Amino acid sequence: MRMLKDVSASGGISDLIAVIRQGEKGERWLPALLSVGCTGFILFLFILDPKVNTYTYVPQEVIYVENWTEERSDEDILKDRWEVQCLKEKQADKRRDAMKRLGELSGMDVEEIEREAEQKRIARGEVLVELPPGTTC
Repeated sequence: MRMLKDVSASGGISDLIAVIRQGEKGERWLPALLSVGCTGFILFLFILDPKVNTYTYVPQEVIYVENWTEERSDEDILKDRWEVQCLKEKQADKRRDAMKRLGELSGMDVEEIEREAEQKRIARGEVLVELPPGTTC
């Protein structure tokens, strides 16, 4: 059983023309033109939308490469690694201090929160690694 057996585009257009002819001049043309115009405008926006605001500026990334000699000793390698780790710890300390200030301004008990965090660290078994002798941050 075909559901659309009585449907055709030419029949729809002829029905539209018949309805327009039944009314007075201009009585049905304005709503028809407005509906076609609004529909066309919306379809135009759908076509235009994927092309708008698609370009995003991506700044060029500068990558610094360090070249090391083959004669580097294990001590030199560890020293460089600890320097990087010290920089990371300094950044983490700055962030932690900023969060503490924010917590104090918000009325939180920052000391209690730090004690709870320390207890959780100990419960997880995290170990603080000491700096090797001769290395300072």
